[in-house]
Amino acid sequence: MYHALCSNIWQDLPIMPQGTGTLTSDKGRVLGQFEVEGSQYIFVGNLTGFGQSFSIPNADVTYDSADQLHKESEEFEKLPIEKDQIELKLKNGVAITGGFDMPFSDGEVKKGTIVGGGGKWLKL
Repeated sequence: MYHALCSNIWQDLPIMPQGTGTLTSDKGRVLGQFEVEGSQYIFVGNLTGFGQSFSIPNADVTYDSADQLHKESEEFEKLPIEKDQIELKLKNGVAITGGFDMPFSDGEVKKGTIVGGGGKWLKL
């Protein structure tokens, strides 16, 4: 009974739509390219609190509605960064996540490093 109840709970959770693409950062400037619902979107922004350059070849963007990917700037929620991955959550609920192509060392990413910033979307 317990297992059947748990499996039903998980089945009822909403699944957020998702797009895939790439995300790069060069000295705090962020550029993302994603395919969302058959359209190409560019994310342009900045990252504060972390100046290392990185590349995420397999990044995901999750959202409730593609309407959230709009031209107005949105700030990131301030979140800790990991040595091997990042999650950037915009305050409107959109999240960009992925693993770095080359993980950082302990010296490059100190435990508890918090990133902020923001950006905007452009539909091609």
